[in-house]
Amino acid sequence: MTDHYMKGSVAPGEVYSLEELEAMPTLSQGQADDLKIDSGTVRIWLSRCGIEDGEPCDNKVTIEEYVDGRWVEVGWYEAL
Repeated sequence: MTDHYMKGSVAPGEVYSLEELEAMPTLSQGQADDLKIDSGTVRIWLSRCGIEDGEPCDNKVTIEEYVDGRWVEVGWYEAL
């Protein structure tokens, strides 16, 4: 695994394959990401952008946690 595959706090239960994520309904769309999971305390976003758009990898998945009344990005990984 390289530095560019996963960064931050990503729990094993938060890691999904690209195929799994693409099969999930999009709950909401952000400027560049699709919200795939919202448990109320954890959100998982799949980026619609890639390396050519300035992302560190293609198929970037961002993990957010609800902390002290706000959403905080805690990690990301490349969905394979």
